[in-house]
Amino acid sequence: MRKFLTWRKTISGKLTSIYLLMFIIVLLLLNTAVYLGLNYFLKNNARNSLDKTMNFLSTRLLQYNYYDTDLMEEISRSEGNIYFRVLSTNRNIRFQSNLLEDVEIPVTQGYQELKIGDRSFIYTTRFILDRGIFIGYIQLVREMTSEYSFLRSLLLVITVTSLLGAFAAIITAHTITRKTLRPIISIMDTAKEISGSDISRRLEISGPEDELTELTRTFNSMLDRLEKAFQGQRQFVSDASHELRTPISVIQGYANLLDRWGKEEVAVRDEAIEAIKKEAANMKTLVESLLFLARGDGNKISINKSQFYLDELIEEVVQETLLITDKLKVSTTGLEKMLINADRELIKQMLRIFIDNGIKYTPAGGELRIGLAREDNWALLTMEDTGIGIPEEALPHIFERFYRVDKSRSEKKGAGLGLAIARWIIEKHHGQVEIFSSPGHGTRVLVRLPFAGFQQ
Repeated sequence: MRKFLTWRKTISGKLTSIYLLMFIIVLLLLNTAVYLGLNYFLKNNARNSLDKTMNFLSTRLLQYNYYDTDLMEEISRSEGNIYFRVLSTNRNIRFQSNLLEDVEIPVTQGYQELKIGDRSFIYTTRFILDRGIFIGYIQLVREMTSEYSFLRSLLLVITVTSLLGAFAAIITAHTITRKTLRPIISIMDTAKEISGSDISRRLEISGPEDELTELTRTFNSMLDRLEKAFQGQRQFVSDASHELRTPISVIQGYANLLDRWGKEEVAVRDEAIEAIKKEAANMKTLVESLLFLARGDGNKISINKSQFYLDELIEEVVQETLLITDKLKVSTTGLEKMLINADRELIKQMLRIFIDNGIKYTPAGGELRIGLAREDNWALLTMEDTGIGIPEEALPHIFERFYRVDKSRSEKKGAGLGLAIARWIIEKHHGQVEIFSSPGHGTRVLVRLPFAGFQQ
């Protein structure tokens, strides 16, 4: 019983129940229509036969002004299933067929049912009028035993065929439903086999182009995205572990150095303390970046938007930058007055990332120019440096987490998270970012942010 209740809760069980219910309703309607139609046809045919015989006899009786018993007997013999009874005005029997002897037949208008033993009949009673004068009654009785027996047999056949049809409908509906839902069952089985350590399984796409085929493609596409996300997560953890291992190893090494020689040698102690402070700062920056991206992925960073002038923020960041570096010229060109609706602190963080990168990869004496102009419904921010540039093959990957260009940039410190954070900030503000660069010719960054009146 419990297994049956569980089956009914499944999709296949529900669909099978619906198919079965619809089939039974249609079958009942069809069989009921057939039974009632035949029942009406047989009874109507019997009544028409009685009416024709009654009309003929009434005319003949009036024509000869007496009861033509010979005619009645002849009709009874020829018809085989029609019997007569003629009554006087005081309902005394004047003539009757042998079958009707000792049978009480009420004098009632219309068509009535009558049972004689195990035989079934219908009868009708009509007045006999002679020039408008009532002279008696005539009753015609027609046997319906064979018709009723046929109807009972038909009802039995209909019942048996309905039960067999319902059973066949259950088997057919269950088979069709299982076959139709096979891709869903395959999805369930595949989903059960998928684990975090193995997400390479895919569903086989076959059959006609229908909704289930599209569902299979969608499921495979989802698995592709999940696999890519898991691989990215593993790579993220691996890269983070690698990045953290270096400062921890340095700190551990200098701590051991302090333990051995720092107590007596001031120079060793100062060198170790300075190195530990530097690596601790690097590790703090790395951890803060990791936490920022993790909170961003979990949608736990609140975007507190307000209206402010972007050109004023750029001037503020440039002034702060000039206070901490003098290795290259940082300037602004053509800053238009531009009002935007954004999170001021996040936009400031994004500006610092691009400016810091420009300073980090531009040799001393170089230049970093920052501009702001209007482009359709966008505020177009440009940052262009005269640094060492980025190889063309590296450009598609520079926004990936922990990605760093090798060779000439490998000696520069950085975990490779800054540009990933900058892109996240831009995308959360419905903006766009593009980077153009080539080795030896500097780098140009284009950032588009929507105006305050054109928020998407």
